[in-house]
Amino acid sequence: MDLGAIDPMELADDDDDDYTPRGSNQRMTTAAAGGAAAGFKALANRDTNSHYGQVYGGGGTDSMEKSAWLSKQTSGKKRLRWWAAGFLALLILGIVGAVLGVIFTRRSTPSTSSGSVETGTLTKSSPEIVALLNNKNLHKVFPGIDYTPANAQYPNCLTTPTSQQEITKDIAVLSQLTNKIRLYGTDCQQTEKIISAISALELNHTMTVYMGIWLDTNQTTNSRQLEQAYDVLQAYPSSHFSGVIVGNEVLFRKDMTETQLISTITSVKSNLTAQGITLPIGTSDLGSAWTATMASAVDLVLANVHPFFGGVVVDQAAAWTSTFWRNNDVSTTAGMTGKTNIIGEVGWPSSGGNDCGAGVTCPDSASGAVAGITQMNKFLSDWVCQQLSNGTEYFWRVNALSRNDAGRTLLIEYRFEAFDEPWKNIYNTATEKWETAWGIMDSSRNLKTGIVIPNCGGKTVS
Repeated sequence: MDLGAIDPMELADDDDDDYTPRGSNQRMTTAAAGGAAAGFKALANRDTNSHYGQVYGGGGTDSMEKSAWLSKQTSGKKRLRWWAAGFLALLILGIVGAVLGVIFTRRSTPSTSSGSVETGTLTKSSPEIVALLNNKNLHKVFPGIDYTPANAQYPNCLTTPTSQQEITKDIAVLSQLTNKIRLYGTDCQQTEKIISAISALELNHTMTVYMGIWLDTNQTTNSRQLEQAYDVLQAYPSSHFSGVIVGNEVLFRKDMTETQLISTITSVKSNLTAQGITLPIGTSDLGSAWTATMASAVDLVLANVHPFFGGVVVDQAAAWTSTFWRNNDVSTTAGMTGKTNIIGEVGWPSSGGNDCGAGVTCPDSASGAVAGITQMNKFLSDWVCQQLSNGTEYFWRVNALSRNDAGRTLLIEYRFEAFDEPWKNIYNTATEKWETAWGIMDSSRNLKTGIVIPNCGGKTVS
């Protein structure tokens, strides 16, 4: 699954035209609408010289502004009327000012992720959440899950923001599959809202986040992502995070050279150290893209390994994935200490065609790696339970390794994608229609028809 083709700065036309978001959030409350109506009514009473007429007036001279009116009033009754008029005028000006403030605030919505975070109203006892929990078809057998909230593409989220309530519902579902979530970017307050959801569901002690920082060839994008990441890491305790992943498939796309990427990662490390933040830092790239030089610069070596794109038949896919990862990535960190080897992405699409490997045209629709529900189930069954059956020690931290593996941790964070993301249909072609089909669930949080999450004999991730 190549998420690398995404350019957050080129998504102005990528507005989910063919996609009904999991939660479209209406921001303008009844009170706000009423305030706006009052404000525009006051504006409508302005004359061509920007003077206000008396709102309460019924016509005649009382409906005209009189600059010397106060000095000419001698009766108590008129003085009282003046004070009332003044009070109303001040009230109207206040309303207009507030409305204009809202308007200008909306027009100048910041592009950063910092600022106040919508709290939402859902908790683990909310009826909507209770209905999603305790799903007998979901099992916590995934050490990690890829997740991108709906409407989390910049700049579209400035007009169609991510919804706190919908994210909270997503997290309620994901908490039954995993205890770690990997993100790819910081835009649209996605990190903050996910942490808010975790807190609202009282999962702070059982679920953590891998912060993602998107990098590409656009320096404006990169600067925005980094600044947002620093803001979030300053605002929230480090206990919310498992680590920071700086870039995804940057080397594969050739968006940066290895030297440039290492420089960026080193800068992130220095910045966090200066802030007193201690978190493992890494990057994610194709399993074939890692070098010893790159591995030496990070704490987390995340290799994206996709047997489907290798054209591997599904019956051999689980064994092929493990062998490829060890031979191409685990071996790269041989002799190094303090490294955590992670399979950053792996999975299987539920539909969309077949792939016979790079540069190879499939002779028919049944050759090579075939996308389908049956095939996804096969890979789930062979891969997930096999890893769990190896034992917790191996799965999280391998101690019984060869001498060359001393000081390293082998961590299989196999990251099946959580939900289908229909907006990715822009990457589909006439014969390759799988970019929207990598999720275990559809875009409405429903387990895909026919998909079976293995329960692995009741064994779950730690």
